[in-house]
Amino acid sequence: MLRIDSSLFFVVTLALFTVAALIGLWLRHWRRARKEPEELSITTLLGAALGLFGIMLGFTFYIANSRFEERRQLEVAEANDLHTLWFRTSFLSEPAGNTERFLLRQYLPARIQFFSAGPGGPGYEEALHQSSELQSRMWQVANDEAGGHRDSPAMLFLTTLSESIQAADKRTAAFENRIPALSWAIMLMLGMMACVLLAVDLKSHSYILRGMLQVALAASLALTYDIDNPRKGFVQVSQQSMMRVQNMINATPAD
Repeated sequence: MLRIDSSLFFVVTLALFTVAALIGLWLRHWRRARKEPEELSITTLLGAALGLFGIMLGFTFYIANSRFEERRQLEVAEANDLHTLWFRTSFLSEPAGNTERFLLRQYLPARIQFFSAGPGGPGYEEALHQSSELQSRMWQVANDEAGGHRDSPAMLFLTTLSESIQAADKRTAAFENRIPALSWAIMLMLGMMACVLLAVDLKSHSYILRGMLQVALAASLALTYDIDNPRKGFVQVSQQSMMRVQNMINATPAD
């Protein structure tokens, strides 16, 4: 469920809520001769179900939006670290500096491909493996250089490389972090319960009024789901900072 498109998620959710509303209409006709206390209890249950759904949706939306902002900040942080790392390759003696620049020219496209593919997408695991391998190679070159030249410029480059790898790991973890499927299941259950109870309690025969709640609940869930998936749907984490660094590196003549 966590890999489907947000538009499909909206359609599936709306279909589930519509089915729940139809079940509620069937229950209403089946128990048309209900007494007043029973009607009041249904209204109470409806209010409780909508209240619980609203609390869970608000909490989930807050988490999804917070993680979205975190992913945006981490994208900028990783781009800044790589930008600094590229300039600090000049601190290294040759051929170590040239080797690091060569590896960075391969590393940046691999990182962009990794986040463009998204979890489960084509090339996702390959890009992750390639970026990890390039990190190890860059670290080995920098470590050998720092071991042979214990001067501050070489150590400064090694420190910057370490920070860029940490930033990449944080961004990867944030990118793969999702709202648990159990939370979505509980919200879907509460939404369906609310649709059933509303259909039983609602006196109006207007199909528009009967369908407004299903559309509103499905749209709210779909928006939250879309924000929680940074590479699918309409709300996506931009890679403009990484692209700018890549353009800067590509514009620099190769040694």
